[in-house]
Amino acid sequence: MSLDNVSRDDWIVGGLALLLAIDLIALPWFSIGGGSVGAFAIPGVDLTALDAPSGWLGVLALIAVIALIADLAIERVSPQTTMPMLGGSRAKTRLALAGATALFLALKFVFNIHFSDFGFGFWAAVVLTVGLVLSTLRISQGQSIVPAS
Repeated sequence: MSLDNVSRDDWIVGGLALLLAIDLIALPWFSIGGGSVGAFAIPGVDLTALDAPSGWLGVLALIAVIALIADLAIERVSPQTTMPMLGGSRAKTRLALAGATALFLALKFVFNIHFSDFGFGFWAAVVLTVGLVLSTLRISQGQSIVPAS
């Protein structure tokens, strides 16, 4: 096992995918309630992407992003291992997994549009998902994520 095969682009894609997985599991996607009634404070409730509403979409997105991380790790750490591919390349497989993650998260958004209820985790996931899809797209096209200067 050697990390010599892991490029800067691989670290970026892996890091984005790992941060997105942490976001889906731990960060608040929805902040519901809170405020006060008379002299009584009502605590709010924070829900992650895996919680209701439409928690199943969050779970599918998490499965897709974990599969992307596993695919990247297996290819780089154990290159002799044969894995199934989409479109004839591992990069296109990772692009498809990133696209599936984005699709599930977009559906979760569409099914639950309440801009005032979205928490920090939702907005962070938007940035991370866009970064992940664009990064895997560039790699699948044979380009580097960060061009050499």
